[in-house]
Amino acid sequence: MNVVKRSDYARGLSVVLAMLLWAGSTSFTHAAGYWTCSGDKWVAVGDPQHAIPIKSCGSHLEIPRTQLACEQAGGSWGAYGPPRRRVLCKIPTHDGGRICADNGECEGWCLAALTPAQDDLAKNWRRLRQKQQILGKCTPSVPIFGCLAVVREGFVTEIGPCLD
Repeated sequence: MNVVKRSDYARGLSVVLAMLLWAGSTSFTHAAGYWTCSGDKWVAVGDPQHAIPIKSCGSHLEIPRTQLACEQAGGSWGAYGPPRRRVLCKIPTHDGGRICADNGECEGWCLAALTPAQDDLAKNWRRLRQKQQILGKCTPSVPIFGCLAVVREGFVTEIGPCLD
């Protein structure tokens, strides 16, 4: 009988340990760091674990509004954005695929690819009082559509905005 009790105790302890390791790997109270624009220079906030952004500090990618200007800028003119398809310019970014920890580091958006567990935490972070420290990647083009896990200041706290 003692063997069964020890086995149950060990199993329970293993489950608790696994939960603590999982929680520690997906949510933190302090971000490791990100880059922010100050004046005309990138400044580290905390200790960023990724390279300084390649976009010019403070610059914004302009999306052409005509087919000719779109094509001259290297974009593709067409109908995008389900469910409401609109004719617009989809333009490539220069930093698509680069690691980021804040939306301001990218020409487009800094988005995280979340696991199902991370997605649940992001949707319930206010109730759970847990933010998720996470790195994202800059989008390869703009505009983008769908419900997005946007990374801001090293965290993803919610899914949104839902762009269509």
